[in-house]
Amino acid sequence: MGGCRASAGDTRPVEWFERAQEAERRQDWDAAIRLVSSHAECYSAGPYEHNSHLWHMNLPARAGRLAELGILARTDVHARRGLDRALRDRGKEAEHPSA
Repeated sequence: MGGCRASAGDTRPVEWFERAQEAERRQDWDAAIRLVSSHAECYSAGPYEHNSHLWHMNLPARAGRLAELGILARTDVHARRGLDRALRDRGKEAEHPSA
């Protein structure tokens, strides 16, 4: 994802990407989620938007926000997979909040 661009024809690196990475490193989950979500699009034809969507669905799992991820998992397959993985990693597969 390091080469994200503002739009398909734009060659300038996007500032939001570096800011989101820095927020993630600091574990400032609110900032990271806010920055990434505004550039995320599930099943986008644009690879950067789809990669941002996958990143966006991973952030709540990394933050331990399983209830939040459970809400997203009701309508988003990527969130559901992330939730399943997070629960499995924690040995809590039976405690699926989106059920």
